[in-house]
Amino acid sequence: MKISGCKEENITFAEMSNEYIELVKAWVAKPHVCRWWTDSWSEEIFQDTLYKKNESFIHGSMIICIDDVPIGLSQLYFSSSSPETSLSFGECGLRFFIGDAKYLKQKLGRVIIGKLVEGIFRVTKIERIVCEPQADNWPAIISLKRAKFRDHGRVRRANLSLVRLSLPRNLVEKKLK
Repeated sequence: MKISGCKEENITFAEMSNEYIELVKAWVAKPHVCRWWTDSWSEEIFQDTLYKKNESFIHGSMIICIDDVPIGLSQLYFSSSSPETSLSFGECGLRFFIGDAKYLKQKLGRVIIGKLVEGIFRVTKIERIVCEPQADNWPAIISLKRAKFRDHGRVRRANLSLVRLSLPRNLVEKKLK
C-alpha cells in the first residue's frame, strides 16, 4: 500500500506504555517535532505510562499507528492539566504529531485527526475539541482545517503566537450514528 493511499481503517491508536518511551523520545528530538513540541508536554506523555487507563480516548497520550506501525503521538487534555490552553466546560484540548519523517507530506493529517476526533466524540460527552498550534505550524493548521476544525484566529499564550481552532461535536455527529 502506498502511504498516500492510507484510509481510516488502516489507522489505530495504542495506549501509551513503557514499550513506546524510547521511540517517543526519539521522535521528540527530531527537528520537525521539537520545533513545536514543548518539553512539559513530553513529561505528560511519560506520566501517562504510570497510570492504567480504563478507556482509550478519555485522557492522556496515545500512539498513532498505520497498519500497526507506530508513526506518531496524540495527547488529549483538559484545562486543569494545561496552563497553556484556556478550555471551558465540555471542551478538551488535542495535541498531536507525526514522528516518523517518512509519513510527513503524505496528506495523512486530516485522516488521522478525523479518526481521532470521531473516537473522542464516540466515547465521551465532550462538546468541542480545541487545538492551538503555533501560528507558523502550517502543516498542523492545514490538517486541522481539512478535518473541519474552525479557525478562531490568533491568540497569545506564554510568549507564543498560536492559532485557535476548534471542532464542535455537531459537525461530526452524522458519522457517529
